[in-house]
Amino acid sequence: MTHTLKVTVHQADHLEDVERFGKNDPYARISFGLDGKHTAKTQTLKNAGKEAAWNKTLELTDYNPQEHETLYLEILDEETGFDEPIAFTAIPLHQVLAAPGHALRGRFDLHTVKGKQRGEILLSIVVINPGQTEGAHPQSEIRGLVKLDSAQQARINSLSRKEKAGDAGTAALLAGAILGAKALHDSHKDASKVARDQQEQAKAENREY
Repeated sequence: MTHTLKVTVHQADHLEDVERFGKNDPYARISFGLDGKHTAKTQTLKNAGKEAAWNKTLELTDYNPQEHETLYLEILDEETGFDEPIAFTAIPLHQVLAAPGHALRGRFDLHTVKGKQRGEILLSIVVINPGQTEGAHPQSEIRGLVKLDSAQQARINSLSRKEKAGDAGTAALLAGAILGAKALHDSHKDASKVARDQQEQAKAENREY
């Protein structure tokens, strides 16, 4: 019998700034695994920078306590191409099941793309049993347990490489367009100079006659 996991993503603090120009446009994404299934995400906060407050409640259905042992959370910077990872963490769900009413409110450490601890995120996590519309309310705020999951870190590194490759491709296209425009401009200047020289030569020849 499956349950629903209700996760309220309150806020994240002390995030790494991954923007080269401007500020982070972060959103948070949660999932039971790294295969793209059972995923939900918050809205994007434009120009939020290093502090982000979503206060968004997400639900992951088909939660099976025996099968889904970890909640994966990732914070990404929204881009026009590939979104850039800002932070990630893996939260063992046994601590939620051990909490009164299967409801927990906690602050969880975040990791950068390089796996270093930086920043934290505040979450409320509640297990809703079949037939219920609302679960219990967390009794108090705790310091939650996290782990550095190697498979998740590998996925984050892959996303980071794709974003950087996309940036490099865009930069190359832009550089090519600039060089092409300059070459066209120089060619136009050369053609104009040739035309002026021909006109001057024709005038000189006319004056000789």
